[in-house]
Order: sequence, then C-alpha cells, then structure tokens
Amino acid sequence: MRYTDRVSGGILEPQQQRSRDTLARLLNATITTLEQHGLDGATIPRIASAAGVAPASVYRRFRDRDALYRAALLDALNKSAAANRTSLRLESFKERTLDGVAGRLVAMTLQQYRSQPGLMRALTRFIENDTDEHFRANALAVLVGNFERLADILMAFRSEIVHPNPKRAITFALLTMATVIEVRALEQVSIWRELLPLSDRELQAELTRNFVAYLRSGRKADRRLTGARRAR
Repeated sequence: MRYTDRVSGGILEPQQQRSRDTLARLLNATITTLEQHGLDGATIPRIASAAGVAPASVYRRFRDRDALYRAALLDALNKSAAANRTSLRLESFKERTLDGVAGRLVAMTLQQYRSQPGLMRALTRFIENDTDEHFRANALAVLVGNFERLADILMAFRSEIVHPNPKRAITFALLTMATVIEVRALEQVSIWRELLPLSDRELQAELTRNFVAYLRSGRKADRRLTGARRAR
C-alpha cells in the first residue's frame, strides 16, 4: 500500500496494524536521523536502517525523501501542538504572574532549541526551501497556532501591559524572544556569540527582563513617538 505524500491531506492511514507500526517507525526514525545528521545526512538508507526496514519499503510509501521529510516533520509538529494544548494553560504555571510566566516561557523555548538543535535547524531550513506550498502552509499554521496559544496565556495579564494593543505587543515580544533564541542556539557563527557570549542562564535572565520590560513600557514609548511626530 502506498501512502500519500500530499501533506495538505495528511498521511493516508494504513488499514493493517503492521503497516501502521511500520509507518510510525519510519516517521520517528526520520525525526531522529534529522536531529543526528541534518537534512543532507538524513538519507533514505540511513532512515530505513534506523526504522528497521529495507529502503525499498520507504519508496513504496513515499515518492521521495522530501515527501518523507514532509510527513515526518508535520507529524512531529502536530504531536508537539497536541502536547502544548494539554500542558500550556495558565493554571499549569506555578508562578501566575507576568514575570513568572514570561520567565517560564523563555526557559521552555530555550530548552526546546537546546534539546533538539539538529532537528530545529533542519525544520527551519526545510520550511524555507521546500517548494510544496501545501506542506509549508500546514507547517506554518501549526507554528502560528503555538504562538497564539502562548499569547492567549499572556493575555491574562493584559491589565499590566501598558500598550495600546496588548495582543500585538505580546506577539511581538514572543517573536522577538524566539528569534533571539533561534539565532543563539542554531547559528554556529553569529555576532551574538562575539558581542554577548552569555551562558544559557544569563541569556534566559536577559530575555525575560527584556520581554517583561517591553510589555510594561509600550504606552510610554508610544506617547514619546507621538510627541516627536507632533514636534516635527
């Protein structure tokens, strides 16, 4: 039986349990191999070996390596999103303050990148370069959903956010934080490493401080900008 490689429609569910088990092993082996060897090193023979199947078995299910990548990456993203829906609720945070929640979100994001840098690097690169618009749209939709979930949590503290548009401020703060962590965790050579060779603990503290300070100072900055415009 051949599985579809159209990510927009998902993976065609095999009817037999043995086939479902084989598919699960292939997807898991792909993620593991991407983490260990990156996009260029995650070859079909290497993935098949890790899954305990013959390379021919992979090609009976997927048209090519990119189709397997799409299925495995989207499967991993969806599983992560499902886990987040369960765990990422305001009541799951011990410190239910803006400072406490922001610090925890920074720590979680940093840990995610540190625990699977190879996979995160492969995911970022594949989304940027893949030509399958269905996959890209679905993958980005999952990532956007994760950020929106975090923003909803932080909106519980909107009374503390002195910004004319709290949701926009939260989203901007989240994206800024994630972008800094992505550069620090994934780029081997960067100006960040040269100018600010911080430990993870120091980076976490600075990002949390910056995150909270921005959310609490937005309206003042907006008034200063408005005043400068009027002065001109």
